[in-house]
Amino acid sequence: MFSFIHLCKAKRALAAALAVGLLITLAGCGKEQQSGGQATLVKTMQVINRDTPIVYDYTGFVKAHQEMELRAQVTGQITGKFFKGGDTVTAGQVLYSIDQRTYLADVLNAQAALANARAAQANASVNAERYIKLYEQGAVSKQTMDDAVMQMDQSIASVEAQEALLEIARINMSETNVTAPFSGRIDTTALEVGNYVTAGSTVLATISDTDPVFIEISIAEPEYLELSKANSVGNGASLDNLTATLSDGSTYELKGRIAEVNRGINDTTGTLTVKALFDNPNRRLLPGMFAHVQVTAGVKENAILVPQRAIVEMMYKKFVYIVGDGNKAIMKEIVIGPAVGRLFLVESGLTGNESVVTEGTGKITNGALLNPQSMTEADLNTSETIGNNATGLQK
Repeated sequence: MFSFIHLCKAKRALAAALAVGLLITLAGCGKEQQSGGQATLVKTMQVINRDTPIVYDYTGFVKAHQEMELRAQVTGQITGKFFKGGDTVTAGQVLYSIDQRTYLADVLNAQAALANARAAQANASVNAERYIKLYEQGAVSKQTMDDAVMQMDQSIASVEAQEALLEIARINMSETNVTAPFSGRIDTTALEVGNYVTAGSTVLATISDTDPVFIEISIAEPEYLELSKANSVGNGASLDNLTATLSDGSTYELKGRIAEVNRGINDTTGTLTVKALFDNPNRRLLPGMFAHVQVTAGVKENAILVPQRAIVEMMYKKFVYIVGDGNKAIMKEIVIGPAVGRLFLVESGLTGNESVVTEGTGKITNGALLNPQSMTEADLNTSETIGNNATGLQK
């Protein structure tokens, strides 16, 4: 009897639980259906069409026009230092002196050896002339005459050898005064008086010529081809009118030009190393500084431009959301070109008649219902982003 009652109660409890679950499921489905029909608030902007200068921006670093390590050419102790670290020195200026005593003795010894060799040569020349005359008179044999001439030739060679040794001694003597090979600025880690240096290995200091300077940049192969083509046809491109922007955002006051181009494309990076030359009379640009270099590749007529903030990057590809029929989001892959201010030039993927989502891309997916609010190019400088998923892309 009691088992029957318990069984009935269990069945009623199970039925009640199933009914509650069904109601929750139906309520959830209704909520999902209601949510699926709700439009997402986004900001949109009409794609821009206009003639646009094509300016490529490259990140680079300042390098000295000339730079070298000053190495000791003789061995000895530094006896004099005639500059301060960071000084600007001129070509030929004496920077160091190295103990000269040993090298002065070598010069004197070589001079004495040369004097002896010259005396021996004079004696051998007199003997040779005498034996030649005696041979002509038949007083001595030809062998005796030949021996005398050979001794004279040997003495001449000995003089030449001693002259070479004296020249080496004088060169070593002159190397005890270390001079600047060119005008430039010297570093602050230079050696001080008292240091012992070894010929050919000890670095005394590093000197850099910073007027002009190079800014070294790397150009991708496709862009190199575009720049070459634009420059060759002369449609506004100029490789002699480059602009540099420094790390604080300021524009360097002097223009630069392409001065050196590497012999080929780097196999690993696919880029070409290029050096832009900038005059630097005030020494404002220092080796190691960061800079951007802008290179113009002409003007593209009726170019298609979209805001940088509209770009969505996925799996190394670039996309934008456009507003389709019924205000539904359509995700389209595009190929972008160089940056133009806060915009990107679109190489392919758009016709130029679309309206793209500029803010709110992080909250929508392909096919989502949109509640678009229009904005203009002027709003790009002041508008607040609302969940934008785009990233700032730099060359």
